[in-house]
Amino acid sequence: MVIPVLKGIDIIEIQDDLKGSKFRGTAYIAEEDDVGSDCFYFEVLTPEYVRESFIENKILNGRATFIVQNFESDLVETEIRKILKDCIRPTWEEAVRAINRHLNWEYDNIQYFTEKEIVTKLDQKN
Repeated sequence: MVIPVLKGIDIIEIQDDLKGSKFRGTAYIAEEDDVGSDCFYFEVLTPEYVRESFIENKILNGRATFIVQNFESDLVETEIRKILKDCIRPTWEEAVRAINRHLNWEYDNIQYFTEKEIVTKLDQKN
């Protein structure tokens, strides 16, 4: 079984004012012994920010979003670790797909083509 592990986390503040706080983050996730990691993106919002977003935009996409009363990076890390415990799978591909339900994987929706497929697509356009 593949056990995904949080290798590191970066969070930057985007907004912090009377309209609330918004942070963007990157979680670096891999198997325990892996040297590299895959990036998974997320946002952290305060209730004030959510309220203002509803007033201005009428909608908020909640995927890869944590809503916190007060920002604490340890709280976000703990929540991500909980998510990873639920994403243990037989293969890494299955694990990242499970994590991608909660956080935005850097390779989500990327399509790989063979050389033959690319040439065929180019020929069809000409």
